Amino acid sequence: MAPVPGRARNTALLVAQVIVTILIGETFRVPDLPVLVFICFFLSGNDAASNTSTALMGGAMIVAGTALTIILMMLSLSEPGLRLPLMLLMTLAAGFLSQAMTMGQLANILLFWIVYMGMSADMLQTIGGSLDGFIGNTTDSAVPDSAFMPPEEAMLHTLLWVGSVFVIALGIIVVANRLAGYDPLTMLREGLARRFDAVSEACEAGALPGSATMQTILALAAQGVALLRQYHDLGVKLHPEITSRHVGLAMIRNTARLVMIVVAWSGLDEAGGARFLHRMGQIVAQCGLVYRHGRERAPAIDFDPNELEALALEFGDNPRLYPLAQEFIRSVTIIHGLLIRPETTAASFAPEMKAAARSFFKPDAFTNPAYPQAAIRIALSVVLCYAITRFTSWPGIQTCVVTCFLVSLGTVGDSVHKMLLRVVGAMIGAVFGIGTILLLMPALTDCLDLILVVIPVAAFAGWIKSGSERISYAGVQIAMAYFMTVLQGYGPTLDMETARNRVVGILIGNVVVYLMAAALWPVSATHVARAHLVGAVRQLGQLIVLRRAHPDGAVDIAQEMEREKFGRAIAATRTALRNAPFEEERLKGNAFIPDITLPLVGDIQLLSIPVAVISDVRRDPDETARAHMETLRLWLDELAQWLEDGRDGLDLQLRLPALPLMAHDPQRMVWFGLLDERLRQIVRSYDPDSTLSARQG
Repeated sequence: MAPVPGRARNTALLVAQVIVTILIGETFRVPDLPVLVFICFFLSGNDAASNTSTALMGGAMIVAGTALTIILMMLSLSEPGLRLPLMLLMTLAAGFLSQAMTMGQLANILLFWIVYMGMSADMLQTIGGSLDGFIGNTTDSAVPDSAFMPPEEAMLHTLLWVGSVFVIALGIIVVANRLAGYDPLTMLREGLARRFDAVSEACEAGALPGSATMQTILALAAQGVALLRQYHDLGVKLHPEITSRHVGLAMIRNTARLVMIVVAWSGLDEAGGARFLHRMGQIVAQCGLVYRHGRERAPAIDFDPNELEALALEFGDNPRLYPLAQEFIRSVTIIHGLLIRPETTAASFAPEMKAAARSFFKPDAFTNPAYPQAAIRIALSVVLCYAITRFTSWPGIQTCVVTCFLVSLGTVGDSVHKMLLRVVGAMIGAVFGIGTILLLMPALTDCLDLILVVIPVAAFAGWIKSGSERISYAGVQIAMAYFMTVLQGYGPTLDMETARNRVVGILIGNVVVYLMAAALWPVSATHVARAHLVGAVRQLGQLIVLRRAHPDGAVDIAQEMEREKFGRAIAATRTALRNAPFEEERLKGNAFIPDITLPLVGDIQLLSIPVAVISDVRRDPDETARAHMETLRLWLDELAQWLEDGRDGLDLQLRLPALPLMAHDPQRMVWFGLLDERLRQIVRSYDPDSTLSARQG
């Protein structure tokens, strides 16, 4: 429920789209009016770039799915023995491709749409009555399609109109977001400016542990920059004139590094460096002003690297603070260059790191057994829900089949989280819809009255939808349940069955999907997070032995790429852990394996600072230092194995390599010691055997 950039603007835009779609639908009596109004909630994101791309790609999938459904019906409408197996195969394909493809969500939408529309072929009477003709202004004057055309033609009529409805709604989304959509670059700038301000305030306050400014810094460190990278990528799509994509990514990386450096400085708890920190805080604040307002409208940055070097030399004999100060100066130098002279400094400060070409399938698409298992779970869920709708002769609860496709996600925790949002949102929307019918519908006389009634609910649903990913899907369900209840036909309605049927169908679908997810090859969010964290620890091992190709350079591209991999692994771990509380304890692992928790992830993330300092010490490592780095890499592999299976936790500390004596390289030796201390603390704090012994003692 925390504030989200652009939330008010997005909410207002959603309400405006609702008003426009209602006016178009009511004026021209477009069939499936609730779907027309609801699409703007279903396919809208929180910025103009994602809205436009999602609308275009999602719309293309729906239109293509409608065309393929027509072809499927031409081949199998009169042959249930052929149609039902084909639908089952497409359901299996939807479950497999949604997990195995890099763009699995689009494949899932395409195949789901074909299956869902094809399922209705077994209910020709329902299909024939799904689009109504009207001879008056109330729902009592409706004449179903089946009254004046054959069922097959009525179904084709339905399919063509559904495709047209989507095209109309998607056109409205694209136009609205082009005119007034929230620019993701604005959100990126706000996020980076907030980090500049926090770092500046923490430095000028002395980076005191436990202070309010340090709490903000710790929160930003835990948040990471995955969302900022997403805003950057979306902004590049919306602004094709931006050619220096790597400059923006370099700014994100180095701003995040400033946050981590301040966290590390606060953790050292060393006297000295107050003047250096104060000056760095002033420079970072000036960088924030330039970034926020531009070079032409902000005061010049009073930056002199020689001055900073002189201030750092005041504690040059402190092997703890001085190397960290050098890291600080290096990052600020890069940021200053990118802000003031990006055209000349980009080549050295922001080298372009070309990502590997993305294929349609993930690398393990045809070897990972989890993908076909997910397909089987979805297929069985759909079969059970479809059987329930057929045996009960209750077509109104077909939402249970839709639920199977929408809430069957990669892990049990993710599925349960979406189930809760879906059912709670549907119940809230149903209550609002029934309340509108009972209390307000008798007083409505024209379209303006209808719009005035739906605006408050649309605004509430839009505010939820425009929030964080933790709750946004609930806003979608509030809108869908409400509009399907209120917008029945083109006049006042007293039908409250739609709200009831939708909630019942969702509840049935949730129960079926959960039973399948928990009983058949359950995938725990904690296990996924564990795999990502193990990869992050192994990546640390690679970083500690990595030698910079140009030790005197500000940036080493190979090092930056490896650090990027570590950061992405940490971000993926945090994302996977987000829904772990929704899972049963039995799914998370046994008591002999270390718990994967956010504090553990934070402690491992902080290891990146001593590893970076050790790599960036200006003195070239000698044979002793290199041997110790290699030994640490092997030990970090053992730490990763311990996080995976929990074996030999009590002996892991004993196998940590002894610190080398390097009087000629005191900075690297001291930071080897800090790294050793933090590694031992991690094992002591999170080893299940140690925790159990402490409790028994």
